[in-house]
Amino acid sequence: MRLSLVSRHLLVFISVLSLIETTRALTTPSTTSATTLADPCYNYTVLDDPWRSPDNQSPYIGYTYLRDNNVNWVGWYRLFINGQSAQMPDTCVDEYSCGTNAPLWMNEAHPAVEDKVVTRHVYSTWGNRCYYSQSNPIKVKACPGNYYVYEFVTPICCVVAYCAAPTIFYPFSLITGGTNNPAADDGSSSGIQLLSSFMFFGRTYQQIYVNNNGHLTFNQPSSAYTPYSFPAKGSQDIIAGLWTNLDNQVKGVVSYQQYTSGNVLTRATQDINTYFPNLNFSASWVFAAKWNKVPYFNLASTNTSFQVVLISGSNYSFILMNYGDINVTGHPVQAGYDTIDSTHYFVIPESVNGSSISNLRNSSNVNVPGRWAFRVDSGSDVVGFQVRLSSFSDLTQSGNMEMVLQQMKQELVKYGLPNSIELKLRKLQNIKP
Repeated sequence: MRLSLVSRHLLVFISVLSLIETTRALTTPSTTSATTLADPCYNYTVLDDPWRSPDNQSPYIGYTYLRDNNVNWVGWYRLFINGQSAQMPDTCVDEYSCGTNAPLWMNEAHPAVEDKVVTRHVYSTWGNRCYYSQSNPIKVKACPGNYYVYEFVTPICCVVAYCAAPTIFYPFSLITGGTNNPAADDGSSSGIQLLSSFMFFGRTYQQIYVNNNGHLTFNQPSSAYTPYSFPAKGSQDIIAGLWTNLDNQVKGVVSYQQYTSGNVLTRATQDINTYFPNLNFSASWVFAAKWNKVPYFNLASTNTSFQVVLISGSNYSFILMNYGDINVTGHPVQAGYDTIDSTHYFVIPESVNGSSISNLRNSSNVNVPGRWAFRVDSGSDVVGFQVRLSSFSDLTQSGNMEMVLQQMKQELVKYGLPNSIELKLRKLQNIKP
């Protein structure tokens, strides 16, 4: 793919990216106003209990289940899990999760910032029933900065507790149709028939395989635990959330789930329209595969948590790669995607170095720590861009042209384009202000 300085779909102003962030910092009020103090987005109590995660499941005799009906709830709360921003699940969670018998979840989607304070109904899960009992409603507000605050109240009933899921991950529940992969070293799922076809750079697929070693394939399962480098110019399409030597035999869960309705589609629609604002997208199908606390081979004390989400609607297809806590490793690693003959590929920066992959939870191409988003239905979203240079001589001086083009390429790759792009300068024009 060749890019010129002619725009066709999306105009990217690279030079102002850092300037925007600097301006935001400079315009932040230095003093706290009375209005700010009254806003729960800036006046909340932090609730950071790791046991509230839906991944905390302990259905065995003798376990001490926690409860929230004996807590003195006062004011507004913001949720965290192990230091990561979290939110109350707005889809069903499994019983015996979130450190309690009957976990509490919202049955309505989270609001947008412009919705201000809203009321949401809360239900508990028990006996494989998502709507086992209704608890007292709570109030919720979406805040600038992509987080939520909650006005929790004393719940109805006994051994129940509010859940808190890391914001970065899409939900999973066995009750609502989720499936766990077999606990097998180098294992894979069986062929999963997709409830909606998925287009991946011009090829349309009706099935997929979730491989325990951290990657997805379409035509056949893969037991490969040593990743090859992208671009491989190989014979298969592959999506690598974190392809390395993982082993879920001792602990950890590899799971997947499809959605064609409900709050997950609402969330996917909001996410994609935020990252690709010119498309007016509406999600009709979501497939989420998650590797939760899976250790590396022969390293049972390690934990690796990440997720690959496929999203489609109309003629659009997208991938989200979400990263939680990931331990360093000496195993070879690879994160990104590669197509047949490597016509399109992308390698997430620093994902090929096992000693630095713990940084994935803080990296992003969409300004959401831990998340990478890609449009994959066809070629590139960006065909042209504009930059502002400090001097016209930056391009006219001997030897500077290639250096500037390489710097442009690095920025484009950072913000989501495959690193196979080739930049060519078609026209150079000096426009006086």
